[in-house]
Amino acid sequence: MKLELRTEKLNDIRKENLVPGVMYGKSIESTSVQAEKSEVLEAIKTYGKHKTFKVRVDGKYHHVYIKNIQSNILNPHEIIHFDLHRVTPKETMTTQIPVELLGKEAFFNKTLYAELVLSEITAEYNPGSGVSSFDIDVSKLELGDEIKVKDLKVPKGITIKNDPDQIIVMMKEVHVVAEEEEKTTTEELEDALEAQQMDDLTTDTNR
Repeated sequence: MKLELRTEKLNDIRKENLVPGVMYGKSIESTSVQAEKSEVLEAIKTYGKHKTFKVRVDGKYHHVYIKNIQSNILNPHEIIHFDLHRVTPKETMTTQIPVELLGKEAFFNKTLYAELVLSEITAEYNPGSGVSSFDIDVSKLELGDEIKVKDLKVPKGITIKNDPDQIIVMMKEVHVVAEEEEKTTTEELEDALEAQQMDDLTTDTNR
């Protein structure tokens, strides 16, 4: 990601198809920066908000990760500002890394589905060792199967802080009973109304 020091006003920068940002962290003053819109989008796609990467600002290299992204309220796909958090090479990071389920389309129109129980994993790592997400392929799982924290394929340099036996995803069966129950309830109600009408009719006849 190519960064430049920012000196112009925000509106002027955005008119030039640039995105304003700020870089901060330990032992560094908050620095106003800017980058090409395409560079920002590529960094988000490649590193997410948890993986560190190198940037060069004013001739110096820094390890950073994307701390925050601000979007246009009227157009969420338009990035209007970004925050980069600088970390030192020996600094340990602890963050929540999202879980992504792959292969869910294999259960389309079937009675099985993958229930995501744990959506984020707490991980600890040094700069350069993070991942943007933990991807789990569920396409070959069967009813009753579970994936636990200890089953994750963890890259070198990352320490997982969750309980190893904590369940991340489990396979369950779809139960379609609501429509039948609603139908039964409706039929019972109609029978009750009909019985009430018959009682009323009998009562009127006796009078």
